Amino acid sequence: MQRVTFGRFALSTSIALLLGCESSRPFEPSAQPDLARGTTPTSGFATLVKLPVLSKGLHGEAYAVQQSGGIIAGYSWHRDGRMIPVTWTLTNGAWTIKALSYPATATSARAKAVNDQGEVGGNDWPGSTPHALLWSSAGAFQVLGCSGELGEVYGMTAGGQILVGFARRGSTTTAAVWQPGQCRVDLPGLVAGGGSRADAVNGDGSIVGGSASGVPVRWRRENGAWAIEQLDSRSGAVRGANSAGDLVGHVTVSCASTSGCNRGMIWYAAGGSRELPTLGGESTTPVAVNAAREVVGLSSLANGDGTAFYWSETSGMRQLPVSGGAWAFAVSGVRSDGTRLVVGAGGSDFGALVWTVRNQ
Repeated sequence: MQRVTFGRFALSTSIALLLGCESSRPFEPSAQPDLARGTTPTSGFATLVKLPVLSKGLHGEAYAVQQSGGIIAGYSWHRDGRMIPVTWTLTNGAWTIKALSYPATATSARAKAVNDQGEVGGNDWPGSTPHALLWSSAGAFQVLGCSGELGEVYGMTAGGQILVGFARRGSTTTAAVWQPGQCRVDLPGLVAGGGSRADAVNGDGSIVGGSASGVPVRWRRENGAWAIEQLDSRSGAVRGANSAGDLVGHVTVSCASTSGCNRGMIWYAAGGSRELPTLGGESTTPVAVNAAREVVGLSSLANGDGTAFYWSETSGMRQLPVSGGAWAFAVSGVRSDGTRLVVGAGGSDFGALVWTVRNQ
């Protein structure tokens, strides 16, 4: 498998792991010329813009977007080798980038979530000693949890300050929840000593999605206590949630690849589930879902390449336009003009991306 690297990333390997398919070839060089930053390649239903980088930045990734679409959170890779947490704000029709501060003891940090108030969640780095962070709408940070607690943040409630991710205990990870001014709360596992992680949380923090002992799970908070529910007997994980508590993620099935291939799933808050199609290949890995139950993530084409997709009940599975491969990490709500924003990363120069998707 050909590997195209930017900085310290082996992109084709990363996407192959997300797809659960060793034969994926997502970031092979394209015969098309690369698109300059800020230009707008279009398809019949979506327009793409590459987000700006910091003055000494190389590339970046956009991980989260407000429900209203006004603020995007992610990171910009600095030329000296650091990950700088950033937000992009839509002002008068243009995106402006802002660097966020982080603890002086850390070498890097990344922003992974944003709520309706413009507060941002994430964690600092290096990877062996990360700390959960919450940035105010003005950009000031606070370290979450009690002294010395380690962990990484992957999701945040849209309407408040509940953050989810995982805590590190040696080589094992444990799904965890943070709130400002409180110690970390570890979520129950399926088996004693089994690893787990939380990737998504609903609007009020009562439903968390993730994985435990290698299978997709959901935690519900009822009467002040957390209970865990296994969603499927197959290996997999929950990756995203909407405000109502619908969850999206994947399960792994047998296929021509020795590592198996992913099947995209929606697990509804009210009960029941749905399997999503692919873009013609063997795998789909949903990462996010909005209140309209529109889903985005990564899917494989018939030739095995992985790229970003958008799915809805009315439009079905659609490939998002990009020069080179890409993946989508988050989707806003449906805005007043009938569009929604999808954010992610990719392109032949591996940059942070935002697509404007129109109604079909």
